Amino acid sequence: MERGTPVENRITREFLDDPRGKARAVDTGDPAFDRTHAWLGRPVFNRPAFLDADDVRALDHDLGVLLRVLSSLPERLYGGDPGRMARALGLPPDQADAVARCAVPGPPVPLGRADLLREGGRFRLVEFNTTSSLGGCEIAEMSRGMFSDAHLTDFAERHGLGFGDPVAGIMASMEAVCPTRSRLPIAVVKWPNSPETALEFGHMRLFLQQLAELGHDAFPCHIGQLDHRNGVLTAAGRPVDRVFRTFQLSRLTGSPETRELAAPLLDAVVAGSATLFAPLPADLYGIKDCLGLLSAEEHRDSFDSVEQDVIDRLLPWTRPLRVGRVSRAGTRVDLLTHVLAEQENLVLKPSAGFAGQGITAGWMVDAGEWERRVAAALRTPHIVQERVIADVERFVADDDPDTLVPCLLSWGVFHTAHGYSGAFVKGIPRGEQDIRFLGDGSHVGCVLHQLPRTPRESS
Repeated sequence: MERGTPVENRITREFLDDPRGKARAVDTGDPAFDRTHAWLGRPVFNRPAFLDADDVRALDHDLGVLLRVLSSLPERLYGGDPGRMARALGLPPDQADAVARCAVPGPPVPLGRADLLREGGRFRLVEFNTTSSLGGCEIAEMSRGMFSDAHLTDFAERHGLGFGDPVAGIMASMEAVCPTRSRLPIAVVKWPNSPETALEFGHMRLFLQQLAELGHDAFPCHIGQLDHRNGVLTAAGRPVDRVFRTFQLSRLTGSPETRELAAPLLDAVVAGSATLFAPLPADLYGIKDCLGLLSAEEHRDSFDSVEQDVIDRLLPWTRPLRVGRVSRAGTRVDLLTHVLAEQENLVLKPSAGFAGQGITAGWMVDAGEWERRVAAALRTPHIVQERVIADVERFVADDDPDTLVPCLLSWGVFHTAHGYSGAFVKGIPRGEQDIRFLGDGSHVGCVLHQLPRTPRESS
């Protein structure tokens, strides 16, 4: 892996430098982690990552600004028409039409998960997921498990540490834009991968448990179980007026089967029989081309000074992949020539991909393969983005609690109506930086952060 001096905040250094040997490692085999393991199905870091109060304040502010900017792109750049924006971003006709039909007036939805890397001690944003289908939102369960460890609990109390609950924040966002109109339950709707798996909801189990523990009446179903008649939407035969979707806009492929499945829900939304969370236009702002719109010099006048400051600090250079000239470090360059010449410093991503699928890290392929993938990417919407090299943090080795091993972290940070709403980290101990989907060997960890100090504590 790319090794270097670890870049860690004071809380992390104090936690790791405490000479207590194996006590630095939390026993993630404790029953307190049973629900975490059943949900996650991959290795768990045996310590949390830590954010100090300054980190939390900056993330709360910056992600809030960026989310509002992304949500306002139709007004700023497309005459207030989300459907026009969808078409301009290259979405298929059925998806663009659904966005236009289901556009909802009012304030933007305060909901997103930013994917960030920390470089030189500061966060850089590489993607912003803005749909209600946000992976990892159940991470508070792991944080609760961590507090089963007496040493960690003592450390957290001494440093004023707590954790955010993304699911609680998500539901606060839902209430902000889809307020309760009745005592009807919430339908949590998935898109079935096949007829055989249509009634399998195991992947939703922890999410549904957390909803119940927060006092929400919700039940799972698939989109084929929705029906809209006489102004009433039913889900698996039960009347509902709020739908929480766990599927993405990309599911609307334009096939006759897809149209038939989606029709009851879209008709109910348009008729006002039910509200959909998150509204379909929310998916637009997570399309990676939007980061290119923010990064492009020709749009700088569309943002005020505060917004532009956040964009400049958070975003690496990002552009849609297409033939033509672009600005790079104040100079006009031919984009394709630049992409081929700067392979080691660039990442190629599908515009509407998810879970890291289809991403090519230039430093992980040879020149011939890079050229072939760039040529292929020109046929479908892709972006090219400047590489961000993650800082190294140390973790306790799974096989030796007295040994610390380096790891390059990817951060998933949630922003909701609660503002900063918790986070998780991913990485491969002793592994090279690979920003694609982290499969075998990847670890996931929770994040503890410094809580605001009370007036008594501040005096």
